[in-house]
Formats: sequence, C-alpha cells, structure tokens
Amino acid sequence: MKLSKGYFVIGTDTGIGKTYVSTLLFKGVSKIGGTYYKPVQSGAFEMFGKLISPDVEFMCEFNKIPYNSEMTTYLLKPEVSPHLAAEIDEVEIDPEKIKNDWLELKERYSTIIVEGAGGLYVPIIRNRFYMYDLIKLLETPVILVSSNRVGTINHTMMTINCLKNMGIKVQGIIFNKIEKNFDRTGYENDNIKVIQDMSGIKNMMILDFEQESFDQEELIRFLELREEEK
Repeated sequence: MKLSKGYFVIGTDTGIGKTYVSTLLFKGVSKIGGTYYKPVQSGAFEMFGKLISPDVEFMCEFNKIPYNSEMTTYLLKPEVSPHLAAEIDEVEIDPEKIKNDWLELKERYSTIIVEGAGGLYVPIIRNRFYMYDLIKLLETPVILVSSNRVGTINHTMMTINCLKNMGIKVQGIIFNKIEKNFDRTGYENDNIKVIQDMSGIKNMMILDFEQESFDQEELIRFLELREEEK
C-alpha cells in the first residue's frame, strides 16, 4: 500500500457536501494513522472564549473524538470567502505558516485529508493567493467532490481541465449523492460514463445518500498511488 502524504479535497460547486465527504475520508484514514486538516476556516464561532471551526467540530463529533485545534491554522469569523473574512477580521494570512503547520502534521501522520474552502478559484489573499496556489504549495493530489445531478458534467469537466492545465494531479472523483431521490439507474450512470470518457479519469467512488462510511478496502484502492506515480 502506497499512499500520498496528503489529499486536497475540493468541490465543483457550493453545497456539494465537501465537508461530509472529508469527514468520511478522515474516518477511513484515521484507521491507518491519518488525520484531517482545514488550513483556513471562515464562519468560525466563539465558544468558551475560543474560536471554533464548524467543519472540524462536525468532523470530530461525527467521528466521536475530542475537538482538535491543531486541525486548523486560520480561524475567521465572517462566513464569507477567506480573503474577505481575513480583511474584515484584520488577519494577515501567511501561506508559509500554513505550509509549516502542514509539514509538522506530515511528520506525525501517515496521510492527511486537507479540506479546502470552496472551489479552485476561491481567493485566500485578495489578488495574490488562491486555493489552487495552496494546493500547489502543499504539493498534494486533488480529490474532486461532485454531485451527480443535472449540470455535473459541465462543472466537473471545467474543474478537471483547470487542474490539468495548472499541472495539479487529480487523484480521483467522488460523486456525492446529496439528494434522497437520486436514481442512479438513469442519467446518473451516463453522467459518470461521460466524465470518465472525457477526462480519462477512471478512479472514482460513489457516496450514497446518508452513507456513514466508505468501505475500507475500496477507500484504500481509491487513495493508492497508481504504479507510475509511486
């Protein structure tokens, strides 16, 4: 088994279930010494005099573990894009600080599920540093979370093509069935086939509605580096 030291989770759109998918990914990698990291969190809230990451809180509660403050670097109160939240809170985001925290986690854990904030072009520092810059800085392959609804072919392919043009490796795609009434016997299967054929990416998993874990063997196969990448 050969895994990357980290995987960067991004979504094709808002409301795609990126945090839920990251939570289940952490649930799987925690069994093999892995962890979770949210570099920049907007919408943080105060509890007992400390700022709390809602995504970390959800992930920890779901997995029944104590809240872990080392899983974030920057906590910002406004529930807006990171660059604007930082400006409102008068916080200067330093990418090198994120990288240093990342390197420290790499020394202690087998692999890390890194959850981004929004999609590929979300600004972290206005006009200077974007989510794709952070992915490049951490040198991690991307796990792309996509819904399997009407429009997913366009959103997914645009994101994949951007990643390829930027020289960022796509580890695989997770199709998140975020609505109960999805019917994968119809157009959803065709969505997946079209995306596989157009992108050349065959590595994928499907997360069913309210599914609470990935099959561990399937997850490891999904995360494993392909032979030519080891």
